[in-house]
Amino acid sequence: MTATLLILDFSGTLSLGAVRFGETHRLATALSDAGLLALGVTVDRYWNELVGPTWVEGSTSRVGLAALLARQLRAQGISARIAARCARRFTQMYMAASVIDPAWQPLFAALSADSRITTLIATDHYAEATAHIATALAEQGWSARALRLRNQQVVPQRMGSHAGNATAFIANSADLGVIKADPLFWQRVRAGLRANVARIIVVDDFGASENAADFYANPTRVERRRQQTIAAIEQTFAVPVTVVQFVIGHDIGATVHHIVQQINQ
Repeated sequence: MTATLLILDFSGTLSLGAVRFGETHRLATALSDAGLLALGVTVDRYWNELVGPTWVEGSTSRVGLAALLARQLRAQGISARIAARCARRFTQMYMAASVIDPAWQPLFAALSADSRITTLIATDHYAEATAHIATALAEQGWSARALRLRNQQVVPQRMGSHAGNATAFIANSADLGVIKADPLFWQRVRAGLRANVARIIVVDDFGASENAADFYANPTRVERRRQQTIAAIEQTFAVPVTVVQFVIGHDIGATVHHIVQQINQ
């Protein structure tokens, strides 16, 4: 029996680099290095013309960030070859920046030794993130199984060949076709986990860590997202839920200590 389901967010929680990538000066450099700036894609245009109009599709389908960026560029008259090349480069840079912060390593070490815990990385993200997160987990010594929707059934799929000391599940909205604030996301997670959960601990920034220029970080939206997500989890699992709200700038070591305390209560 699984006593505790630990739900960890990725961007803005486990990965601070993912949100730092969106800081204006870093993003401008990435746009330039990927060749997008030369095509007229400024920081403002990136958010307003490339990301904003495509985020819903990107976060709920297997299309992927690179394909969405390329499509938007083609719509602006950029050749398909150049659009695909620049979009691919940019996406690779974004994923490369999205590492699990080393300060979380003690948490993964503690979890790997505790069979009572089921660890789930739950994220609203693009399709490319699933394989990337699996690789990041392998660097922590963990195996990964992605929850994926196939023929209306949620199937745990082993990612990569790494045989770690512990296994984490990955629930990416792009794989499940719905975002975390929707109860259907958690219904699909529950179906895929097939675990008997007695309580849940959620560690998430709910988008508060994102760059201020990103619409996702709007404080009103963050609070609404937090409320909807927790309500959806409670509704689906019907067990006690403890929330550890993280935000960039918080001491990760102190947060790890707090999480371990919650687990051991």
